[in-house]
Amino acid sequence: MKKLLSEIPKEVYVFSTIYFLFQLIAGLNYPIFRDEFYYLDCARHLSFGYVDHPAFSVLILKIWTLIFGDSQLSIRIIPAFLGASLFFICALINNEVGGNRYSLYLALVCIIFIPVNLANFGYYSMNSWEIIIWTLLFYILLRIINSSNNKLWIYFGIIAGVGFNNKVGIIIFLVSVFAAMLISKERVIFKSKYFWSGAAIIFLSFIPYLLWNIQNDFATQLFITNAAKYKNADFSFPAFVISQITDFGPINFILRVTALISLLFFFMKKYRMIAFIFLISFILFSVNKAKPYYLEGLYPVLITIGSVVVTKFFERKNLSRTQFAIPVVIFLLGLIIIPMVVPVLSPDNFIAYQNFLGVKPGSSEKHKQGILPQFYADRFGWEDMTDKVIKAYNSIPENEKKYTGIFVQNYGEAGAINYYGKKYNLPEVLCGHNNHYIWGKERRDSLITLIIVGGDYEENKQIFDEIVQVDTTSNKYSMPYEDNMPIFIARKPKVNLKEIWESTKHYN
Repeated sequence: MKKLLSEIPKEVYVFSTIYFLFQLIAGLNYPIFRDEFYYLDCARHLSFGYVDHPAFSVLILKIWTLIFGDSQLSIRIIPAFLGASLFFICALINNEVGGNRYSLYLALVCIIFIPVNLANFGYYSMNSWEIIIWTLLFYILLRIINSSNNKLWIYFGIIAGVGFNNKVGIIIFLVSVFAAMLISKERVIFKSKYFWSGAAIIFLSFIPYLLWNIQNDFATQLFITNAAKYKNADFSFPAFVISQITDFGPINFILRVTALISLLFFFMKKYRMIAFIFLISFILFSVNKAKPYYLEGLYPVLITIGSVVVTKFFERKNLSRTQFAIPVVIFLLGLIIIPMVVPVLSPDNFIAYQNFLGVKPGSSEKHKQGILPQFYADRFGWEDMTDKVIKAYNSIPENEKKYTGIFVQNYGEAGAINYYGKKYNLPEVLCGHNNHYIWGKERRDSLITLIIVGGDYEENKQIFDEIVQVDTTSNKYSMPYEDNMPIFIARKPKVNLKEIWESTKHYN
């Protein structure tokens, strides 16, 4: 490891530090994101798995928050650090495929301005881990090709096992690796005991999550099916292709295409398997109606290889003056992208900037969009909503509070109220969304009073004899379905909540 790090130019350390600080500082401009609240809730309920993801990212967050607390600053350190570490891995890839300092700088500048990466390294989620894990796996594959050291498959298996316990989408990546080996000269590796040892490690690492799913009626499979059917936006194949240009940066698109062509047909053919992995993964993700950003782990390696190819072209054509101008131009153009994916502007200034550019980001989900794109909008309205729930809860007589619960519509609302309401001794929030449905089974039966956020008055009236609306959520920046939600106090249930709990379940 020390030898590898010594091969990385000192400029990369400076580069990474600046990026880390930028992401950390910029990320504090907007409040906590919906998914972060959910991860914090998951961390309070440690398990071998959850409805929508395995346990690795939650376990790391649990350990981290036990040591450093769960403030916004604390939890944002991890994704910012992961974003900074990506540059080190790409520097190693650059060395592995014969790059020099210039190709490295070109790659790093382009990787900075991958819009999806900029967004994902700005808040805590399994997606920021996924980018790092996939890029590490690509690096190991390149090392195996160059060195013929099959013992490296053990390391591949360990890291892939971690990836399996981070996000199940890595299944497509691993299937693509296997298929790519079958159709390339690397298939001789199938004879290696180290390859099959690595495969065994991957399989064994997945057993805890598999057992969790068996115990929970294969909840993850239902989640994936429902998400594809009801939640994820419908992308035609042409739209999916276009999204790979827009979501991952038109600036670096030429480098990605250059890398693929060179890997398939020209002097990078030694690493052709990398192109096969990308193409197979691309097809499998598009066929399975995945969100476009699910390919996020495939592009850093392509951009790095593409940078090496372009650099060698410049060297052959003796275009040194031109080549040094390119990273500068890319950097300046990239600055235009930053406000669209990193919260460096206030919401009102962002809206003005967006209108000035004439660009409105699309959504990977079917929800109606508000005045902010979803990955910004889902950071607003939570604290105000919690304050109103606290007010409603405090209006309930003390002798009634121990029989009072709080019910909301989705994991973002549940996580936010649990986070902001913990210092006011609010009861843990009930919700039928994803893992909250499972957790809610533990305490639903003893309740006779519910504070309900959202939902329909008439529907609630069918369940409770007494129901009154006491407030309404309001935040113009939040998603439309989170704005103007009624807040009810409902008493005297007509049926035991246990009997209707199943109807609240929605995995998507």
